[in-house]
Amino acid sequence: MAVKIFSHGDADGICAASLITSVYPDCEIWITSPVGLLKDLKETEAGDVFICDVAISERDKKELFEEFARIREKGRITYIDHHPLPLGIMRADVPASRVITSSLKSTSELTYQMLQDNLPKTMDRVALFGAISDYCDETEFVLRSLDIYDKRTIYFEAGLLSQCLGAVKGDYPFKKEIIRHLAEGELPSEINEVVKMAIKATKKEWKLYNYVDKKVSIHNGIAVVSDVPQGLSPTKAAKFAMGITGSRIGVSTKSRNKHVDVSVRKRRDFPLDLNRTLRNIALRFNGTGGGHPNAAGARIPQENLNNFIEFLAREVSSIS
Repeated sequence: MAVKIFSHGDADGICAASLITSVYPDCEIWITSPVGLLKDLKETEAGDVFICDVAISERDKKELFEEFARIREKGRITYIDHHPLPLGIMRADVPASRVITSSLKSTSELTYQMLQDNLPKTMDRVALFGAISDYCDETEFVLRSLDIYDKRTIYFEAGLLSQCLGAVKGDYPFKKEIIRHLAEGELPSEINEVVKMAIKATKKEWKLYNYVDKKVSIHNGIAVVSDVPQGLSPTKAAKFAMGITGSRIGVSTKSRNKHVDVSVRKRRDFPLDLNRTLRNIALRFNGTGGGHPNAAGARIPQENLNNFIEFLAREVSSIS
């Protein structure tokens, strides 16, 4: 029975998919996202399915679980993720054959631990790349593994991979190629296109920093940079907005047809769970949201954006 991988397209998701591909080299690979997973699952036939680093959408959870159950009738489905589950949902509610979740570890680390006995020895490096790229680099596994390798070299490789993937966000065929390269034991620095794209992305990132520095403004206590230009990272724009202004919260927006993608970042010492906050607020404005406690996002209809930001600002201002 064919093995199929549905993975998020950032470095953590790509590395998790690479680890699975190393064990199942003939697998099919799909690059997906929380808002695209339902559609992608509906288009696939039954088989042994792995879902990696894809948060369960609050809005789509009922239909998603129906698809999980359908797949499970004729195969196995393994769900591996480090995003918080939807509000009111526990691991036992997820109708998968295996559910492996932890908000304290990267999906790459969770996948590595699941497959460790079947992986070549050096594939721990791939798990490290994913963990570091997703800022999950303070776990016991990461710290212990960095005693084996030179920390600067591992961070360099992780940086190359992360920067490259940020530059080729929608190029799914290229991302699948990277998964195959990593699964075969190649390092990011050995893949010529990865190095070229990483350098290009880094130049764009400094361009973005300068853009945010000029365009960021404060709205009721939160730093906002609107309409991030095409080709520049909205997630990093939110982080830069927060850092440049010294605000507790940074927000960036990027328009896409009838909806707007919103990225939000917060200072680590600010006691607000962005995942829970955005999940709740997004639903009020006919959108979807979620992520991690310190970094999250939402997709909101264009006409509801201003009310969404105003409501978020009121929530932030209520915390002393």
